[in-house]
Amino acid sequence: MAIDGPVEGARWAIVLFLLSGFEVAVSALSPGVPTRSRWVYGLTTVLLSPVLWIAVKQGPVLPIGVGALLWSVAAFSRAVDTSSGVHGAAFLLMALMAALFYPPTALVSVPLAFVLTAEYPRWRLGIAIFGAFAVAGALWSYAQGVTFGWPPSTEWSLRYLFFKSTGAPNIVLLWQPLAHPRFFLLLPTLFLLFKRTDVSLYTRRVLVWCWASLMLYYSGVHVLEPAHLLLGYVLLLLLLFPAWDRFFAYGRYFFPRLTLALLGLAVAVQVIALIFYCC
Repeated sequence: MAIDGPVEGARWAIVLFLLSGFEVAVSALSPGVPTRSRWVYGLTTVLLSPVLWIAVKQGPVLPIGVGALLWSVAAFSRAVDTSSGVHGAAFLLMALMAALFYPPTALVSVPLAFVLTAEYPRWRLGIAIFGAFAVAGALWSYAQGVTFGWPPSTEWSLRYLFFKSTGAPNIVLLWQPLAHPRFFLLLPTLFLLFKRTDVSLYTRRVLVWCWASLMLYYSGVHVLEPAHLLLGYVLLLLLLFPAWDRFFAYGRYFFPRLTLALLGLAVAVQVIALIFYCC
């Protein structure tokens, strides 16, 4: 991550866009949580994650799409909570931006849009018109041979989860966001503090299904790279944040030295992984 003039500046701008979107999404899904807890979580699990910098180096399309989706998730959560038309419009605009940059984000934003119409019927006509134009544009583009990043039908099959003629099957990659230094090696420890009530919030339950559909999509992609899993990884982080905040709050109160040591270990592991994977 050496400084390289305007190109490096653009990369940092993309990273800040995604990181700020993550912080805003966490804040919307977990209102009232101390800012320090959110930022320590984001800096440790997102900014120090090698897969983020791998995706940024490969090009701006994917991380900008993921960042826009995070902003749309935040707007969706606030729209559900407040019934604000401004937040509803912000959700649609950011979801559209995310889909234009990285089409698989539609696997998340489309279910969220359906939920929004179910919750607030007065928005149905506007969202339906918006969706009709989006589908019409996508079908026309597909007819012209422009797929906007979606793999052709010949390159998607669930058999790729276990068998591929070239390269490792997808099952070798799909587990990595759960425990791999390319993402966040210590992520499984958060499952020890995870509670069922952490996904009791309506928006979180919807995100669980979105994450599952996204993983199903990635299971059948013929050419699956670690950077592609950045979207699923950040959604998983959103769902696990309550477990993190439980560790951060209780740990700092009851076991401050142990908590500080564990945080230092997490940062050290990720810095080493950054050096190994990105330098």
